[in-house]
Amino acid sequence: MSLEYSEISEAVAPMRSLHLIDEISHRVVNEYTEASCALGQAARAARDPRAELALISAATRLRAQAEAHRALQAPLVDGPMDLAEYVGQLCACLARAPLAENGMRLRVSADEIWLDAGSCWRVGLIIAELVRNAARHGLAGGAGAIWVVVDGAAGRVRCSVCDDGGGTPGVRPGRGRRLVQALAGELGGSVDWRFAPNGCCAVLEFARPAERAEATAALPASGLRFR
Repeated sequence: MSLEYSEISEAVAPMRSLHLIDEISHRVVNEYTEASCALGQAARAARDPRAELALISAATRLRAQAEAHRALQAPLVDGPMDLAEYVGQLCACLARAPLAENGMRLRVSADEIWLDAGSCWRVGLIIAELVRNAARHGLAGGAGAIWVVVDGAAGRVRCSVCDDGGGTPGVRPGRGRRLVQALAGELGGSVDWRFAPNGCCAVLEFARPAERAEATAALPASGLRFR
């Protein structure tokens, strides 16, 4: 039995998309690194101390951005991953990017949940976008706190990203929200935004496939917890 060309194209399309995303991410990280090195060289050549400090600060920020972007690259492994460990490492990188400079605190609480690498990656992309939205819209770029909570009760995975800012539901949905909804759809779930006078909470929820949970239940714990 032979496959039609259209069937082969549909089968390899996701793989091609992942390769394309990986290539773009690799280039972006390299460009961040080159820009950071250029700023470092300019700082060493600067004669004005104030200019030198400004250039060093900009180089440090670019390095932090590069690390955050690197953490969002597609995982190199195909097997199961601990979502708690993955989200914890990602949020540690996000916290070192512009959040800390603007007085924002990022706190993480995550249960140990084993998922396939692709699902972990998609959850990470969603969380990163929700954290950035919370910083940009909820906290309006100022000081405040953002909480990321991941739990896997009752066979479902629930990821909440909340802030204590004064964001309102009047913000027009943009490309970021459409991306988040599309990624949630790929996970078989959805994202719900809840607004209150004291902040906003975005909640991703999707069912944890039974066969995946059974296959990874016997795996040893990683020992890493992010609280």
